Amino acid sequence: MIVSWRISQNRSLSLRFVDEEDHIAFGYYINRGYRLHEQLQNNHQPLVYFASAAIQKIAEPENIFMLVRRHRQAMYFYGFLWSWLIIWRFRKTGLIFVLFFEFLKYYLFGNLLLLDSLAAYPAVYLFMTAISVWFNRLIPKKIELVWLGITTWLITFTLIPLWPWLGAVWLALAVKLRQKIIWPIVSFSILTAILFSYYSPLAWYHETIYNNLKYAIPALNEIRTTADRLRLLFFPFLAYFDLTSLQAKFIALFFSGWLIASLRHQRWLLLYPILVLANTRVIEPAAVYYAGFHLLPWMGLLIGVFAFSYNRLKFKPVFFLTGLALLLNPGMPYWFKTNLNEEYYINYSNSEDFNFAVRAIAKADDRLAVIDNKPLLYWQSGMKPATRQLVYYAWEPNVPELKTDYKRIFYSDNPPEIIYGDKEAQLLQEKYLNLTQDGQSTLLYIRKDRATAITPEQWKTLATRRFSR
Repeated sequence: MIVSWRISQNRSLSLRFVDEEDHIAFGYYINRGYRLHEQLQNNHQPLVYFASAAIQKIAEPENIFMLVRRHRQAMYFYGFLWSWLIIWRFRKTGLIFVLFFEFLKYYLFGNLLLLDSLAAYPAVYLFMTAISVWFNRLIPKKIELVWLGITTWLITFTLIPLWPWLGAVWLALAVKLRQKIIWPIVSFSILTAILFSYYSPLAWYHETIYNNLKYAIPALNEIRTTADRLRLLFFPFLAYFDLTSLQAKFIALFFSGWLIASLRHQRWLLLYPILVLANTRVIEPAAVYYAGFHLLPWMGLLIGVFAFSYNRLKFKPVFFLTGLALLLNPGMPYWFKTNLNEEYYINYSNSEDFNFAVRAIAKADDRLAVIDNKPLLYWQSGMKPATRQLVYYAWEPNVPELKTDYKRIFYSDNPPEIIYGDKEAQLLQEKYLNLTQDGQSTLLYIRKDRATAITPEQWKTLATRRFSR
């Protein structure tokens, strides 16, 4: 875990990702009293936004540099606590899981504040407990059954694509637990009641269930053909045909260990269809970073299955040493040299400049629309979001109420005072002044009548970041 800490710090400003920034921007507005999924629109489950709000409340970061870094440090400590819990609960099996997962997660953005990153650990804990129940006949004590309800609640209100997998796990568990299943039901129900006591269940359903099923999933789903579905079904087997990829090699190693163990214990083959349900979006074993981050929970579950299989393998040293050799491969992402200041400059200095500019000229009643997917501009701006949307994703105009709201705001006589992004070219040309930086046009626009109210002192402040009219 000490090594993982060093890696997480070295990569705490690497690989900027709009989903993480989306969660941070929502957390900022939640702390300002905005109601999630009522005054703020998004199709993600709520816990990630509340997590960001809590991080910002506790850490009180002074700038974007520390804002991003504190979130990624929080994700390290989140993983740290779960890792020790898994080791304490499952001993050697848990140690094997932590050894591999803590280093492989960097391929799949496991150090970023994302839905998949938050859901992976509780999913692994639940699955490893379920395996103990199914195959070792170890019925958890009452306190752990209560905890399993809590882990299920964390998964449920974090990551919708895991719901089919979650349902299958609990369906199989119910057969073994019988009357004792009441304890996880009670803890899950209490937490759900607490959540919905100050957060609208109707808004939650409409934004995260209805809109996802009707608009987001049809637009974003890349699994469209029979061939794609077959690739999902036989996904781990595909790793054997792509061994130029380090991640594919790990998948082949873990899957092989489980298959060999299953030759002696055929009941273990029953885990395969449950594993299939945990990956519904990635069809390339070599997919990493932006293309593969949705694979993180499935990867954790596969490593968990391998860890349980390990004690049933005849040639344990072969698998263990092969895994260590792969971890030490210089192509692993944590060996890449990083410079925090350089990474910050490359990834975030641009947002820092525009965030500074917005805060320098904003008035209390001004509205900001960031239509170019750079939601960090909202942070500490003091401005109201122009619409319920903080990020304007391509699928969202398909939602009638969002489309109507957008047109009502942008095409009225009173459009947003400040816009970042150039997607409304005609509107911007007619009604907005473009701020330049270093003599070059930018994506920051101020409504012309609002620009006349900018004082000479504010122009001097803007000039410190090389902005001018």
